[in-house]
Amino acid sequence: MLGKAVPRKEDERLLTGRGLYVEDVQLPGMLYAAFVRSPHARADILKINKEAALAVPGVVGVYDGSEFPGLKARLPELNGSVTLTSPYIDQINLPGHFLFSKRASYVGEQVAVVLAESPYAAADGVAAVEVEYDALPAVARWEEAMKPNSPRVHDGFDNVVAHLKHSVGDAEAAFAAAEVVIEKRLETQSLKSMAIECRAVAAQFDAPTGALNIWSTGQFPYMMRNTIAGVLGLPSDQVRVIARDVGGGFGLKGVLYAEDVIVPVLAYHLRCPIRWAETRNEHMTSANHSGNQAHDVRIAAKRDGTILGLDLKLYKEVGAYDHFDMMLQINTINHLTTQYKVPALKIEGWAIATNTPPGSPYRGAGRVEAVFTMDRVLDAIARETGLDPLEVRRRNIVTPADMPYRNGQIYRDGVPVEYKDIDFPLLLEKAIRRVDYAGWRERQKELRTKGRYIGIGIGSYVEAGGLGPCEGSRVKIDEQGRVSVFIGVNSQGQSHETTLAQVAAHALGAKFDDVSVFGGDTRLMDHGFGTGASRVAVNAGNAVMKASGEVRRKVVGFAAQVLGCAETEIVINDSVVSVAGAQQNFITLGELAARSVRDKRMIELGGPGLHATEFFYPRTVVWGSGVNIAVVEIDPKTGALEILKYVIVHDCGLPLNPLVVDGQISGGFAQGMGIAFGEHAAFDENGQVLSGSLMDYYVPRIGDVPEIDVEHVVFPTNDNPLGIKSVGESAPNAPAAAFSAAVEDALEGRISITKLPITRSTILSALRTQ
Repeated sequence: MLGKAVPRKEDERLLTGRGLYVEDVQLPGMLYAAFVRSPHARADILKINKEAALAVPGVVGVYDGSEFPGLKARLPELNGSVTLTSPYIDQINLPGHFLFSKRASYVGEQVAVVLAESPYAAADGVAAVEVEYDALPAVARWEEAMKPNSPRVHDGFDNVVAHLKHSVGDAEAAFAAAEVVIEKRLETQSLKSMAIECRAVAAQFDAPTGALNIWSTGQFPYMMRNTIAGVLGLPSDQVRVIARDVGGGFGLKGVLYAEDVIVPVLAYHLRCPIRWAETRNEHMTSANHSGNQAHDVRIAAKRDGTILGLDLKLYKEVGAYDHFDMMLQINTINHLTTQYKVPALKIEGWAIATNTPPGSPYRGAGRVEAVFTMDRVLDAIARETGLDPLEVRRRNIVTPADMPYRNGQIYRDGVPVEYKDIDFPLLLEKAIRRVDYAGWRERQKELRTKGRYIGIGIGSYVEAGGLGPCEGSRVKIDEQGRVSVFIGVNSQGQSHETTLAQVAAHALGAKFDDVSVFGGDTRLMDHGFGTGASRVAVNAGNAVMKASGEVRRKVVGFAAQVLGCAETEIVINDSVVSVAGAQQNFITLGELAARSVRDKRMIELGGPGLHATEFFYPRTVVWGSGVNIAVVEIDPKTGALEILKYVIVHDCGLPLNPLVVDGQISGGFAQGMGIAFGEHAAFDENGQVLSGSLMDYYVPRIGDVPEIDVEHVVFPTNDNPLGIKSVGESAPNAPAAAFSAAVEDALEGRISITKLPITRSTILSALRTQ
């Protein structure tokens, strides 16, 4: 069952409209919330006049944070993060983020909340609330925010809220010995994840049981449970968070927002169910963004293309509130060298606050920036030395003879980064053969003589996944033979119900159709650490493997006694337990489970029933990897770009389900293509949002996304029982780098791509300057 491309179990439910999303939650007496939001990027809130809003038919209340103690709470730092250590930080000083602040710090920050009998009345109520502001000078760009005389985003705090340093080897000696020194500024834009389902939360206090039930679109339900329980002074068991079906997350829903706390707090105090659903306009203006990131990089190399060292200064915009210290910057540093050897590395980084929404991880967090930088460095060396970009990569790549290879970085779990069980040169060679690199180079020469602009670009990535601390699973077989797998993580579309059922069926010998996976409900498991950082398959998958294995041990032990044979003679196949070689001596898993409840022989097997709970603790992360190669053609008259060929060769260890992995790769490629060619969360110098709708923010449509050619290469890892690596965040990482190189190559050096996205106007400008 493992490794088979079986169709997804959850598709029938989701495609026939039987999923349970937050906006499907409808309870008697439900009220609807809508938020009054600041039109200013920085302003003191002098007065909130609620009278006109309270007169709107259907409006039942307006709250500004002064009404209940819970509304005065602040959001937790590192919320939603599974960061365990911050190995390079030497300075950090973060302001608190309160649910309702007396000063708005970005456009769209919540100022008050209206409750009404319908969503429409709530919206009318928001329009009627009169807020008196004292608008203040704002700073919305990190370069301006770093200047000594710029407005402070928060009084009493510098706009540089954190700083880090890290070095490997002797960078000064590397530059002293360099035959080639190149300097560049490389910039990546801020992004918004674009889930089909926007954020939402509903809450109901159930007086008979004393339980506060919360329905959420979040990726970290246990973090939400524990935070809200702390705010209200309730035992965590009294708060239940349900996030079963979520229409996309991509990291942006991995944080706890003010709305996620305000709605449950009001539902608890007012004793009535409340629901809030974010509009797309709210999403575009007030939801978190990934933040601009810039790298000033100096490269030391030999004339033969060998890298001697890098000196990198890293600037990261973190928005008005930094909930992730320098996690994203550390992700960039730890993925920076990708598949290549950099003997000396010197890094200094800054986290800079601006009057824009808070910064958040977004799928590929920090890795897109790393890959863009490293491949731009390799391509710059190729241009400077006159070598083919492929040859520069071959001369610097980490080889199997170098394994296990340590690049001098420390991962966020405190463990040194170490590559093993990977063959980077093999991935590269497979990719160039698959794309026909040599053939395209020949055709490129020929077609250029005919005025056609063909370009080839390479992007290579590594992807750390499976960050701890752990995940757990409870597996049980009932009297009908149904296998239930409970997990502490929820799905935003990642196919947990299918892939983890494959793991359980494989480990138990059960029929795949007999296995059901249940997650997204904090009542199912006591602990969970969330879906993010490409960690579920590795952590939850191996927890399911362990728990299923323990149940199998009980099945074998009990069945041997029931069937009167040695344990070594027990065979389990398609949910039937039998004696090897015997034709009629068998029992089903369901029949065995029923007998196990009352049979005293279960004393030595842990008590009644066939069930087990196990946790998997990874030693550290596991490293997936891959190579992308793009072939493009640019129309010299219009600047239009056509993708002629795109190849992805990748390794994620053993794919649990190749169909699901292909989906992850395809979706990730589309995201990476959007990053390359248009996605950009933009603000003017005063913090006003310039990308407030999908008319202003490019997201690739299905007609924009070409067919891609994917090859799976399997290098299993010994770091976990399943032999798997991460895949969830790998595909978006390399397209921007590969396309940048291809565009440069097509234009024969008339342009240097140092900034994302690559726009049509950028290409046209290069064409017109020839």
